[in-house]
Amino acid sequence: MSFPSPRVIVVTGASVGIGAAIVKHQASKGNIVVGMARRAELIEEIKKENASWKVHALKVDLMNEADIVKAFDWIKTNLKRIDVLINNAGVLIATDILRVPNLFGVNLFAPVICMREAKSLLSKDGHIVNIGRR
Repeated sequence: MSFPSPRVIVVTGASVGIGAAIVKHQASKGNIVVGMARRAELIEEIKKENASWKVHALKVDLMNEADIVKAFDWIKTNLKRIDVLINNAGVLIATDILRVPNLFGVNLFAPVICMREAKSLLSKDGHIVNIGRR
């Protein structure tokens, strides 16, 4: 398998936790990282940690399909491809019945929409990684 260098890595839920760690790790390897999150300003803070890192912060509400489509349109226009899509965003539990739609939206529908949008941009040897929570 051969990837172009640098790789274009797209990470959802990139502002905190595992997502932020993935952004830092991939950026430190010289890859171009697109971080998607509702709190894009936190990804901007990661970007400031090292001036040489190629990190793009996109404000995306994964409960909003139009936001997701707009983000992938930005990638298509500006970066032309995706080598790795990491669907990391997730909601652990719905503590009350009113939050169940959010759980399904972020954990199920958003990754499917992201994969649909990424499909035409994936490089020949591209990968999709879905991170789940229990």
